Amino acid sequence: METSSKALANISIPAYLAVLNSCALINHISICVLHWNFKIYEAKDWIFHFVIGAAAVGVVYSDPMYEIESYFWLYVHIISFSAIVVFIEFNKDIIEASKIELLYYNYIFSVIFFIPGSYLLGDIFEAANFKHLYLYKFYMGCLASGILGTILNLLRISLQENSEFLVYNRLLPIAHIMASFLSLLFFEFHTTAEHNIWIAAVQLVSLLGNFTKRKGNEE
Repeated sequence: METSSKALANISIPAYLAVLNSCALINHISICVLHWNFKIYEAKDWIFHFVIGAAAVGVVYSDPMYEIESYFWLYVHIISFSAIVVFIEFNKDIIEASKIELLYYNYIFSVIFFIPGSYLLGDIFEAANFKHLYLYKFYMGCLASGILGTILNLLRISLQENSEFLVYNRLLPIAHIMASFLSLLFFEFHTTAEHNIWIAAVQLVSLLGNFTKRKGNEE
């Protein structure tokens, strides 16, 4: 998505993934409000998600590379993603499309909204000054990113459909932690001990929360 790309322009991958964990809290609150029933989830789940949400705030405000526009786009991405999750939750009985078809529609609508959105945000005009605009490596990188992103989404769908709920939800925080460590090998970014502690707190609480979740808590 355009929003996540704009966010990652100035946010490190570990910080991005840590704050992204707050999606679950927003999803929980939205679903409970729309059902008007806050007993859908156990108290333990609420504690885990509120701790993650609070620690995510710590990640943001301890970031030595803090840039308000990037975090603005990150939260736009989180809210948009949560809105899709909630919409599917409340329309799952009438939505007949498969997850792969929903992914396809997501890409189509992204292109439809991306074109006028880029114009309104001024990105089209700024592109003329982009220093890598005429480098073939830039276009190869964009192509590779799109292909790999699609493959990753297809693998995610396959994993969701062919594994139990608990297996997928336990693999997700592990994948976030692995991606955070791997990013250190490929990217350079400034960080501090406090920032690292907040990131570690979010990831570890998320991991613990998913490993203590019971099958009856499926979302």
